[in-house]
Amino acid sequence: MVEDVLLYRSHSQMSANIWIVILVVIGLIAVFGWYFSKANRLKRLLRSMKSWPLAELPEDTQGRVVGQAHPLGHVLTAPLTGRQCVYYIAKVEEHRSSGRSSYWKTIIQESNFVPFQLIDQTGRAIVDPAGAEVVLDFDGSSSSGTFHDANPTQEAFLQRHGHKSAGWIFNKGLRYREAVIHVGETVAVLGAGVREPDPEASPTAEYRGAPATRLRLMHSARCPLVISDDPSTTAPS
Repeated sequence: MVEDVLLYRSHSQMSANIWIVILVVIGLIAVFGWYFSKANRLKRLLRSMKSWPLAELPEDTQGRVVGQAHPLGHVLTAPLTGRQCVYYIAKVEEHRSSGRSSYWKTIIQESNFVPFQLIDQTGRAIVDPAGAEVVLDFDGSSSSGTFHDANPTQEAFLQRHGHKSAGWIFNKGLRYREAVIHVGETVAVLGAGVREPDPEASPTAEYRGAPATRLRLMHSARCPLVISDDPSTTAPS
């Protein structure tokens, strides 16, 4: 009898230890997945690079520059929040169930951008985001569901992409997420560019005695362009 109790306790302890190991492994996988995600790798890359004033970054030299984003001409309107911006990413995720598990599946992802100015205390640059790696904060979020109808803006966005918020009986569980580079926002840009005369500079606008120029930053295979609004990437190095 005593041996049976001891054996039962031993098996129980072994089962508990196995579950602890499983939970630790799952936790480590989650941590490693987060740390080595593409977004976090790009943020670490930006943080590791020296920050240059816009007027000092040499031509054809890779570096990180930080400034405020301003329109070059056309301004975009973010489709879910209506914010004025120069870059947006909008996505819709649907809540789905499979057996005992549930998950969020992205059913729509839309992005758009326009070239913009980056301005700091020393000068300005023209940034062309085409081909860039962009890491933005999804700071616009909302949802719709069974007892919460989609608003007209959400419904219009869904229909534009061939979806609707209503299911067969109840509304679908949907969440709407949006990230933007809004007008005047501080962003960090990693890249290399060419210098060109600044046609909008005043005749006396010079930095350390040199003629006023502006950078033109574009993506290339040799020097990929990376853009982020994460505060950790815009802090001085």
